[in-house]
Amino acid sequence: MDWLNDYEQQNIGEKLLQAHIDNLNLTIHNVSGNHTNNTPTPIVNSSVLHKQFISNPITKYESIIGKLLADRSVAGSLANLKYNAEIENSTYERSLLTISETSKFITIYELITILLIIGAGLCGISEIAKNKVLGYPGFVVGSIGVIILLLVTLEPSTAVVLASSFGI
Repeated sequence: MDWLNDYEQQNIGEKLLQAHIDNLNLTIHNVSGNHTNNTPTPIVNSSVLHKQFISNPITKYESIIGKLLADRSVAGSLANLKYNAEIENSTYERSLLTISETSKFITIYELITILLIIGAGLCGISEIAKNKVLGYPGFVVGSIGVIILLLVTLEPSTAVVLASSFGI
């Protein structure tokens, strides 16, 4: 967003500089028109100095606009700012994709942790209560957790696709 704001700011700056140049051009035409309509005055040097005073800012403004309109290799040009904004935006989009994939892995690992805790809890309760009926579901739930862990470890892309299909 910073690069895009800089680009828009430079665009507005270009329009302002062009307006200044147009204003100075009008002033020059008015000054030269006033000197031609009036009777010739012996102070010609002051009009030459006045034209130089006006033409120096025009040259400065035109050089600044030239820099703004340069290609993307010139730092501070509109093309350079636009290029930097596009690169930053594509980097941001790639990071969003990476974050999304990492988030899926985190969710899968949370599921594995929950399954292993439930399985261990059921097996522990089964041992304490000396009730084998609670041990079998604990073993099954823990086994599912281990299978998912092995899938994520050995085939991460397959596990992410499976998790996505189940809505995880």
